[in-house]
Amino acid sequence: AHLPPPHHPAMALLSKTIALAVAWFQVAPAGARLGDGGKGADSGAEVSPQGVSEAPKDADGAKAQDPFARGGAARGLGHWANSSTMSAMVALEGTESLMGYEYLATTTQYDDTTIASCGRLDTAALVAGTGYYAVASAQAMQSVFPLGGCCWCGSASSSCGRAIGTAPMSCGSCAKGRFLPKRPYPAPMSGSSALFGQVFNLVVADICPHIGNEAWCPPTPGSKNTFGSQNHFDFAAPPPGHDNFYFAFTPAPCSAEIQQRLSAMSQCGR
Repeated sequence: AHLPPPHHPAMALLSKTIALAVAWFQVAPAGARLGDGGKGADSGAEVSPQGVSEAPKDADGAKAQDPFARGGAARGLGHWANSSTMSAMVALEGTESLMGYEYLATTTQYDDTTIASCGRLDTAALVAGTGYYAVASAQAMQSVFPLGGCCWCGSASSSCGRAIGTAPMSCGSCAKGRFLPKRPYPAPMSGSSALFGQVFNLVVADICPHIGNEAWCPPTPGSKNTFGSQNHFDFAAPPPGHDNFYFAFTPAPCSAEIQQRLSAMSQCGR
């Protein structure tokens, strides 16, 4: 076959088509170039508008996540509504020694944040190099708010204390305690003796609001969570080996370093 002359209209159209195809090949995500509808080689990976693969999504389109993470199923009451599960709950409050500490709390974990409710704190920066762990205390432990409603810069209600059972753990307050080798629900044992043999220092940098965490974080002093505990700590970045174990604790003064960092970093009261 013979090509038309160089200046023939058909040749101009052909040249334009080739140029467009080359340009698209250069900028399109790899998955699109391979004809898989914009996804990468792993059919479960989504490609963002920038061409970066994101986490696989489940059938409902939600990204896979730990059920205990904030927003996860185990944060709500529905997850624990099964009667056989509830009957097997491991209640500790009032049944075992707290090793000399005043209160008992259930625990979970989330992730470090730079906008924690205690004055837009950066939870990682607050405790870096101090030996402290940043936690969010349950709404019941800091249920008074300067703006009226949850959840900015919470303070403990005057009704908190040993008489009622809810520990006063306001924003910027500290505690020390130890993990107990039990969870509030039946599960195979994990963790190491190192975790249970240490005393840990905590500082409240955030809140665990009742809404969205109904199973774990009671709303008002004296109220209890699904597991019968009036107190709960959500660890921003827990120690190695942590797996939702009970924590026995007593409120304690914060170190001078933590106090200085809170004063410099928190916007509460400003």
